[in-house]
Amino acid sequence: MKALVVSDNHGDRQILSQIVNEWQGQVDLMIHCGDSEIDSTDSLMKNFVGVAGNNDWHLGYPGDQVIEKAGQHFFITHGHHYRVNFTMTPLMLKGASTGADVICYGHTHQLGTMVDHGMLVINPGSISLPRGPYRDIGGTFAVIDADPHAFVVDFYDRQMHRVPDLHVEFSR
Repeated sequence: MKALVVSDNHGDRQILSQIVNEWQGQVDLMIHCGDSEIDSTDSLMKNFVGVAGNNDWHLGYPGDQVIEKAGQHFFITHGHHYRVNFTMTPLMLKGASTGADVICYGHTHQLGTMVDHGMLVINPGSISLPRGPYRDIGGTFAVIDADPHAFVVDFYDRQMHRVPDLHVEFSR
């Protein structure tokens, strides 16, 4: 199954529209990890399983979501309630407590992925306001291809181009 993960567009509706137009029908699930700054009732946001970021408190999103798709269990959060700027421990403990195969979060605006205790942990970075060593890409989102044997993760830029140097595969 394939899941697209995006976060932290901070009101940039156009980039989310481009992502939906390009990827709808190519992935099984679209996830938004918060700070969309777009109301949850907006028709564009109906394409995403979304959560509230620290800038979305009044827009009708849940704080976290736990969903299952094609046998994969996802824990989705923005991350600010789990102190992701300082430590991964609270996020990892929460993900484990939900039975997550995949933990998706945002907030830091820095892309990253790893597998820990059998869980894929992924931050797609900010699609509009990136930080960290990959900020010069200009914004990223991620596509996860998950099956019982592996997680394959690719990051894409705002022009919908795969960033080959960021391709990673994890055995399960």
